[in-house]
Amino acid sequence: MAHKIEGGEYLTIAEAVDYIGCTDSWVRHLIRTGKMRVRTFSERVKLVPLAEADRARDGLTTRAKAKKHLAKRPAAKRKKPKKAAARRK
Repeated sequence: MAHKIEGGEYLTIAEAVDYIGCTDSWVRHLIRTGKMRVRTFSERVKLVPLAEADRARDGLTTRAKAKKHLAKRPAAKRKKPKKAAARRK
């Protein structure tokens, strides 16, 4: 899975998304804001060091890890919708 280049192990952005377990836009946001370093080989080729992907995966919250039942803040309870006949009066 990881590509060995010049003594380091790297992932493509698509591989990093699968490895971390988040969305493509979240990985690109981390890169754009400087929270995840990448190695740029050309204008279109950017590779994520495996250590950076590990660090990002360890920093995810429980909700991002699909353990919603363990989240500290549960989802908000919704009110029951009113019947349409009651609204017309």
